[in-house]
Amino acid sequence: MSTILAVFAHPDDELGCIGTLISHSQNGDNVHLLFLTKGENSSVLGGTDEERIIKRRKHTQQIEELAGVQVHFLDFPDSRIQVSVEGAYLLAEKIKEVRPNCIITWNQPLRPGAGHPDHRACSQLVFDAINYARYRSKSSKFKPFREPITLYQYYDPQVDYGAQIQYIDVTDYYDKIMRFVEIYQEAYGDWPVKTFKTTWLQTNGRECNVPYAEAFKIVVRGYGASKLLPLDIPPRSLPSEKENKTTNEVEQS
Repeated sequence: MSTILAVFAHPDDELGCIGTLISHSQNGDNVHLLFLTKGENSSVLGGTDEERIIKRRKHTQQIEELAGVQVHFLDFPDSRIQVSVEGAYLLAEKIKEVRPNCIITWNQPLRPGAGHPDHRACSQLVFDAINYARYRSKSSKFKPFREPITLYQYYDPQVDYGAQIQYIDVTDYYDKIMRFVEIYQEAYGDWPVKTFKTTWLQTNGRECNVPYAEAFKIVVRGYGASKLLPLDIPPRSLPSEKENKTTNEVEQS
């Protein structure tokens, strides 16, 4: 049994990995979903900060039930996350507590929306926190966590040229992924998220010969080696020039 920790800035940021989280939960793994903020600065949800936090909590409670994950919140201010030693140590405490085998988080997208400053700050804080979690802290309630961690970030073909990619087959969970979108639709507003998500799932799926897949950039691979290469992937009949030049790892979960 493995422990997966997904770390994101706001509730609904887990759109890019929800199928993967469900897959691991269904496989019997412990899956934790940590949000740095409470999502109180949503520009779509109405009401006061407190009222928006209540709405966000209700959304994430439904996600817990749908995906079989444990949701946690830290108390960073929404839309004002800063990369700092103090913030990284705060996140390191959660890593020490959960003791994950694998962490999934934001990458460093360079376009509006996905490139929200909170998203990019979250990515950097996670990397720093993994390092700080390895060491003692006088104020810490937990022992240092020095086990190897595999770190995945969202994959963005616009900025991640030449990256090593991990594809996850989420075909069996497509209906749950669409239900996930419905839960958060109030926060997404007019954005056609079902169409967006389905298109990305299909695009990734074509790269690894499955109907629907999620894709991640491998930043750090936990130690260890398999005895065999994954040779059971059916060959593409007409491989593209890109595929001839790039070797991508495929995992069907």
